[in-house]
Amino acid sequence: MGKRWHFLTSFTVLITVLLSSVTPAQAMIQIPTEFRFFGSGYGHGVGMSQIGARGQALEGKTAVEILNYYYPGTAVTPYPDNQLIRVNIANLTNSVSLNMVGGKGEIRVYRGDIPPSENPEPFGVYSGDTTALFTNFAGNVVPVMSSPTAKYAPINPDKAWTIRWETSTTTIAITNGTTTNQYKYGQIVFKSVQNLVSSYLAVTNTLRLHDEYLWGLGEVPSSWPAAALEAQAIAARTYALGKLSRLRPECDCNIYSTTVDQNFVGYAKEIEPIYGIKWKEAVNRTFVDADNALTVTLNERPISAFYFSSSGGVTQNVKDVWGNAIAYLQGVPDPWSLDPQINRRYALWSRFVSQQTMAQAFGLPNVVTYTINSRTPTGSISSITALSLNGSSVTLTGEVFRSRVKLPSTWIYNSKPVIRVQFVATDCIELLVQRVPLCLK
Repeated sequence: MGKRWHFLTSFTVLITVLLSSVTPAQAMIQIPTEFRFFGSGYGHGVGMSQIGARGQALEGKTAVEILNYYYPGTAVTPYPDNQLIRVNIANLTNSVSLNMVGGKGEIRVYRGDIPPSENPEPFGVYSGDTTALFTNFAGNVVPVMSSPTAKYAPINPDKAWTIRWETSTTTIAITNGTTTNQYKYGQIVFKSVQNLVSSYLAVTNTLRLHDEYLWGLGEVPSSWPAAALEAQAIAARTYALGKLSRLRPECDCNIYSTTVDQNFVGYAKEIEPIYGIKWKEAVNRTFVDADNALTVTLNERPISAFYFSSSGGVTQNVKDVWGNAIAYLQGVPDPWSLDPQINRRYALWSRFVSQQTMAQAFGLPNVVTYTINSRTPTGSISSITALSLNGSSVTLTGEVFRSRVKLPSTWIYNSKPVIRVQFVATDCIELLVQRVPLCLK
C-alpha cells in the first residue's frame, strides 16, 4: 500500500484515518515537529501605529494630526515633564562592568543608593582608564576596580553603589554579557534586588525625562520623516509620564529600557552616523520651554499612550486585547501597515514555531492540533485552543499566545501544518499534509 493523500487546512488540523484493510491493533500519532504561521503586522496593535505614523508623515500630515488620528478625542498640549525618571538598563543579571569611553574623564563612586538631589563626599574618584566590575553576591554588590596604571585595594560590599560623572568630559559604557551601551547623562545605580528565592543585580540610569531620556530612545529610525519622529517623541514622553508614579521593586525602576516599556539605547541614539542629530532635533522641537513639552492629554492629564510597530490594516480596540475599554484607544484604519513599500518586513510575514515552544506556551506536554476559536473585528486572533495527544486542551487569548510563541502579531491569517502518517508493519502507508508524522502499529 503506497498511496498518499494531501490535505491543507487554514487554522486547524483534523486527522481522520479510516483503514479497513490494515490489521495493526493500535495507532500511534507522532506529534508535529513545528507549525507555520502567516500574518501581518508587528506588536499588540493598540494605539499609534509607528509605520502608520511614517506613512502619514510621507503624505504630509503633521505630528499633531497623526496623534489626533490614532488617539481620537485627545489633545496635544504643553505639560510639565521636568521630572527625573529611573530607567532599568540591566536586570536579572549577576555582574556588569563599567568603563569610560575612550579612557577619558573620571567617575565618582558613592556607597549606597544616593538620591540625585544629595551630594555627599564620594567613596572614591577613579580615572578614565579604570574598569569597574559590579557583582551581586548574597544580597550585596561587590565592586572591583582595576587599571593598567594603578592598583586598588579590595572594597567591602554594600546593598547599592552610585556612579556619577561630568557630562562634558565623560561617557559611560556599561557591558552586560555581550551587550555594551553608552550613557551620557544622569547617574547610574548598581543595586542587589532580593526576591523570594535569591538575589540579582539591577542597574538603573536616572536622568531628566524632558530631554536626556527622550534623546536616548531607539524606537524608530532617525531617518524617518520629521513629523513621524515628532509624533514618536510626543507619544513616548506621554507614555513615560504615566510611569513616574511607581518605583517597581523587581527592576528598581520606573520604566524598563526594553520593549517591555520603551526601547532606551542611551547615548548611542544621539551619536548615530548621519541621522542621530535628526532624532535629537525632533525631540527638541516638541519642547515648549525648559520644563514643559508637548504631550497627548485628555482633560488636561497625560493619556496612556500605547503604541506599536504595525497592524494588520486596522488598529485594535484596547478592550479586545486587554479587556478594558478606553475611549481614545479604539480601532482606526491603518492601511499604511499593509503597504510593502512602507512596511517591508511586516506587511506580510511567515514564521515557524517549534513543537517545544507551542507546548510550553499552552502548558501542555505536546500540541497535536489547535483551533482558532474567535477573532476580533480587525481579524486578529482573540482566542485559540490547543489539544495535546493525551486529550488535554488549553485556551489562551490571542495576545498571550502571540507573546509566548513570539509571533510578530495576532493578525494570523493562515497556517500550514504538515502531517505524515506511517504504518510500521508489513505494509506501510503515508499521509502527508506538511511535516507531522502519524504512525499506526
